[in-house]
Amino acid sequence: MKRMIGLFAVNILLTCVAGTMDVPAETTINDSEAALGEAMFHKDLTTLDRLVGGDWTIQSDSGTMGTKAGFLDDVRSGALIIKSFRLHDVHVRVLGDVAFVQGFDDEVSSYKGKDNSGTYNWLDVWQRRDGRWVSVASQLTRVEARK
Repeated sequence: MKRMIGLFAVNILLTCVAGTMDVPAETTINDSEAALGEAMFHKDLTTLDRLVGGDWTIQSDSGTMGTKAGFLDDVRSGALIIKSFRLHDVHVRVLGDVAFVQGFDDEVSSYKGKDNSGTYNWLDVWQRRDGRWVSVASQLTRVEARK
């Protein structure tokens, strides 16, 4: 009986330890990338604000640089509209407290009334700050259709 109680106690301890183990950074970041797309689609400014660092910048395929404030304003105002968004071929590489994510998305979108729908490849840089991952830089390039 004592042995049974001891095994039960060890099982509970192992279950508690496993429950507190960190989710792998790659999984967290991959999930965060998907959450960014969903948040843009739903105009969820709270989620966007949480996932994007205050010093975030983006370089677009037009050669312009953008900031977090401008991005949030574009989503809030409706200048940026995402009608559908699907990520694919996403690769996460974690190097300590910094991660590089390369991937593609297929989207139906518009910016300031101009159709921007298509396939994009991008590079996002994430940094672990105060125990959570935030996006700190992005580079976006539209993939031209092959002829």
